[in-house]
Amino acid sequence: MTDNAKTALAALRDSDHPFGRPLALCLMFEPANDQSLAASIFDLAIALDSALHIPSESLLAAIRVQWWVDALSDSTAQTAPLVTQLHAQFQTYDGLQSDIIDLIGHWQTACHDENRDNSDGWAAVWALVAKHMGQAAQLAIATDIGHQLHHAIRGHEPHAAKPLNRQKISALRRDDAGQKRSFLYLAACWLRYMQRPNADANHPALVWKMLAWQLFGPPK
Repeated sequence: MTDNAKTALAALRDSDHPFGRPLALCLMFEPANDQSLAASIFDLAIALDSALHIPSESLLAAIRVQWWVDALSDSTAQTAPLVTQLHAQFQTYDGLQSDIIDLIGHWQTACHDENRDNSDGWAAVWALVAKHMGQAAQLAIATDIGHQLHHAIRGHEPHAAKPLNRQKISALRRDDAGQKRSFLYLAACWLRYMQRPNADANHPALVWKMLAWQLFGPPK
């Protein structure tokens, strides 16, 4: 595994954000380059969440979110590890830089929302990860997983969508080229688990649950 992949995954796993550890686990069977890409994007979303929610004033939140736009638009050397990681990703994935800047726009919009609701931003994150990991045909499902997980993890009313059945979840094991994938599949399994009453997003045995889903199929 590359140093960037290790750094990005470690930051995601160790984050106190409720998505952090489960998302890192969902990535555990993916190739190192895809782990690094996805973890960096999710790390950015978590950092944007902090920029959005920690300041008491919306203007301060907007300034903090704008810092990310400026840092990721500037091609000069940066010292922030996540910025450095993302700039490295920009050299590998065509169009990723403009996609990331567009993504941050969701958090900029949320700065002016009374509740600073960033659910659309998280849905866009899932779609972006799916796109750059070769599952562009599953963008609608990825977006819906992002919406539903955002609501489930925060104990909000469920997003108005039909739950994915086990057959549709199993179809996520392949990317657009027919190659085996696991991230979106495990995320859908995790969502199905989270839709149960009293589900624990960070259950101590979550890694074993995901291993069982990977080996034996989606949860019932």
